[in-house]
Amino acid sequence: MMLRVAVAGHVVTACAALAVALATGREAGHWFAGFFLLSTFFRPAGAYFGRLRRRLRVLLRDVTFPRDDVVALTGRVAALESGASVLDGKAEEQYRALAELRRTVDAVALSAHGRADETDRRIAALAREFESTVNRLTDNEEIITGLKAFLRLLRATDVTTDVTTGVTDVAGGAARS
Repeated sequence: MMLRVAVAGHVVTACAALAVALATGREAGHWFAGFFLLSTFFRPAGAYFGRLRRRLRVLLRDVTFPRDDVVALTGRVAALESGASVLDGKAEEQYRALAELRRTVDAVALSAHGRADETDRRIAALAREFESTVNRLTDNEEIITGLKAFLRLLRATDVTTDVTTGVTDVAGGAARS
C-alpha cells in the first residue's frame, strides 16, 4: 500500500512539473518531470540496498559468532571424544587384567594337576606297600581276607578311565583291564 502511495506521489509530482513546464513553455520543466519519474525507481532501489545491507550484517554476525546450538554441539562432541578415549583406556586395562587372570588360572590348573598326579602316585605306592605287608602276614586269615577286600575297594575307587585314549588308568599309572 505504501509503495503504491509513494509511486503515485512521484507520478503526480512528475505530472505537476510537466504541467508547469508546458504552461510556462520552459524546457527545464521537462527535465524536472523526467527526474521525478526517474526518482520513482531510486526509492525502491535504496530500500532494497538498505535491506540487503542489513541482511549481510546479520549473516556476517552469524558467521563471526556461531549460533548457540553449534557451540553446544561442539561442546558435546568434545565431551564424547574425551569419554571415548577414557573408555578406550579402561578397555585396554581390562584386557591386560584378563590376560593376567588367564595366566594365573593356567598356572593354578597346572599346579593342581601336578599335585593330583603326585598324590595318586603316593596312594598307589602306599597301596602296594600295604598289600605286600598283608601278604607277608599269614597268622590270621580273616583279617587278611578283609584287608585284601579293602585294598580291592581302594583300587576300584582309584581307577579312572582316560576319555581321550580310552585307557583305564590306575593311580600308579599301570594299565589294567
